[in-house]
Amino acid sequence: MSTLTFGIDSISDSTRRIMQAAIAANEQSQKLTEDGLGPLALANALSDFFQIASILENGIQHLDHEQMAEFAEYGIDLLDRLAYQLRQLEILEQRENMARVYASISVWFARRDAVLENLEGVADSFAWVVNGLTERAELAKICHLMSEVIGAASEKLVMDEDRSNPWRPWRVLNLNAGIAATRSLDPQLMEQTFDILGHNLPYDMPGFIADGKRQMITQNVPDEIREVMDRYAKKWPASPPH
Repeated sequence: MSTLTFGIDSISDSTRRIMQAAIAANEQSQKLTEDGLGPLALANALSDFFQIASILENGIQHLDHEQMAEFAEYGIDLLDRLAYQLRQLEILEQRENMARVYASISVWFARRDAVLENLEGVADSFAWVVNGLTERAELAKICHLMSEVIGAASEKLVMDEDRSNPWRPWRVLNLNAGIAATRSLDPQLMEQTFDILGHNLPYDMPGFIADGKRQMITQNVPDEIREVMDRYAKKWPASPPH
């Protein structure tokens, strides 16, 4: 997967191409009606959203902290609707592009100090991106980007009080940042990310580190990486089997 880009015009262009694919597919299948926010109405809403985002990016207008949070929630909601339409229309070939848009817009908002409340599509998309990467430098880069988005999460998400869903976005995003850091084989990045992970998901750390150590048994991993894993395994020991 190629590098993500964070200019709003580039994100808008990618989103428009996905939207056009949805409109074309729906014209053939007629699965989705224009009652509510169908493909054509969604296309107009997204166009308006990106026009405002472009104005903000160019510094022509500014939003206060609360307004930016609301704007982020609105924009990500529109992307959620687009992702839903792709699923309904079974447009699987746009899944990678959709993941890139989610990841890019979340970083765009994070860099503008927006508080992010809805990370479901964002977390799933970063997981998709991470799974598609093999280059260590790219994995390190995506880890840093996920850290930016983690830092923009709302207080409610950070509190992580309801842990009943193992696929909750906060957990998925943090664990994939840890996975990207581990696969980057960058010891300093691993330490930084593991410390954040230990703060955000302390209950997951023993299993995460133990799993990482198991996967490294059959791999040709530098000694300094094994040393990092051993050190964190001592800090977060796995519970003995009963």
